[in-house]
Amino acid sequence: MNRHQTNGYIYALGASLALAASFVFSKSALNHLTMLQFGLLWFSMGVVWNGTWFLLRRDYKNVKGDAGRKTGVAVVIAVLEGAATGLFYMAIKAMENPAVVSFIGNLGPVFVTLMGIVLLGERFRTSQVIGIVITIMGIFVINYREGGLGGFVDPGSAYVIAAAFLFSLATIVGRRLHHLLIPGYMSLIRSFILAVVMAILFSQSGEMVHISLRIWKDLALGSLLETLIVIVLAYQALKLIEATKTSLIISTKGVWTLLLAWIFLGVFPTGMQLAGGLLTLAGVWLITWTRRSALRE
Repeated sequence: MNRHQTNGYIYALGASLALAASFVFSKSALNHLTMLQFGLLWFSMGVVWNGTWFLLRRDYKNVKGDAGRKTGVAVVIAVLEGAATGLFYMAIKAMENPAVVSFIGNLGPVFVTLMGIVLLGERFRTSQVIGIVITIMGIFVINYREGGLGGFVDPGSAYVIAAAFLFSLATIVGRRLHHLLIPGYMSLIRSFILAVVMAILFSQSGEMVHISLRIWKDLALGSLLETLIVIVLAYQALKLIEATKTSLIISTKGVWTLLLAWIFLGVFPTGMQLAGGLLTLAGVWLITWTRRSALRE
């Protein structure tokens, strides 16, 4: 393993840890705020973090040249990811343990693989089919309740599944039009759209409560991690190692979320949820696993 590959793995692991930490920070804040209060503050801060990065990095120079098409692609992906992000945080609000949300979110690689085959004509491997089956089995185990699969009627579970689908659709669009995609630009637009939507909804029915210093800290650190740091680290990893390896490492976010939620929030999944979560991780590993011989072809 050369230095570039080592750095790529470190970036991907950093993205996974940052994403897991952002889940815990968001859950901590959502325990005290309504979804509208949380969204308004979280994504407004995201505009500040992304706007500062966009200007300091002078990413606006990359928009020049075919600016209309680049902006169009950024807006489409930002809208898809924005809707998915909103649903994801609604799930975190609704479910007790953010680790369970993260495990169910491992449906993402399943959707991406299936969409890649159907929409992009990509070839599939036997290991991917097995991985898809195992991941879906894991989702059923997570949602098992005594006497049936009552977990699927929980709003939180439905929110995560819908969010995973929209995130995957955004990934496919980004893969198809990658030559026009500027990650920092897309992330800034996503945060801006969500902040505006939350501001409009909040102005109609919201009321801001007193927010303690601890909640401000959770909001500031969590939004910095989710809206900026994760994206920067993930795309740095993609420059140095294969997308499949990046995706596999980031999918371990469920494990880190579980540990952080246990330490800082005092919550732990049930035995069935943990077993299902581990099945989804095994499924993602099979979906993203590629033999060396396949890489040379």
